[in-house]
Amino acid sequence: MIFKNSQQDVDFSKYIPLNFTKIGIKLSGGADSAIVCYMLAKYVMSERSDITIYPITGIADGKAYQKIFAEQVLLKITELTGVQFGTHYCATVRTDSSPNYTLDQNTLVNSLYKNKLIDMHLAGITANPTKDEAPSLYEDVSLMPSDDRSKTTNFRELVSGNSFRPLFNIDKRGVAEFYTTLGVLDELFPVTRSCEEYTNDFTVHCGRCWFCQEREWGFGRLI
Repeated sequence: MIFKNSQQDVDFSKYIPLNFTKIGIKLSGGADSAIVCYMLAKYVMSERSDITIYPITGIADGKAYQKIFAEQVLLKITELTGVQFGTHYCATVRTDSSPNYTLDQNTLVNSLYKNKLIDMHLAGITANPTKDEAPSLYEDVSLMPSDDRSKTTNFRELVSGNSFRPLFNIDKRGVAEFYTTLGVLDELFPVTRSCEEYTNDFTVHCGRCWFCQEREWGFGRLI
């Protein structure tokens, strides 16, 4: 099943082997992973009813909104598609350093492979817009994420090991395009959260962090 996009089309059937029926999806509750989850559900509904989708959520220590919004996303996708999800696997991940955060995320996913609970997994990693495309995002480089999501002159590989990253070459405006073309901008997008501020008030986005500014650049709004 091919999902068309002006930045890069996404073909799920090309990257999910026919003998794989237990598919994990790293679901943070953010806009990127939510649209990947929705597209995967659409693919399962139309072409691969043998697949069970297993959501995987790392709950960040100190800002534990991920499970709350991931569950909202799952409920909305079931409402929109009728797809029922498998077990939602969750674990707390450390946020004191980028290496610890990555290590704990990988430990969670690797444990599912070790116990044969998933055959492969999807992730909603996107590309950063370039400085020319979004100069305002680069005014305070201290806000920029530490991981390298820079666009390159050549498309990056969408598959790494058993991980399929369908949005790897697509920035937030491309993500917004998917929401629009798939008709879920006003239903799915508002139940997601991209803000990375440390807070217990999850009713609003801070509007200051990189992820808020990137979201507003891509969608023209925060909610």
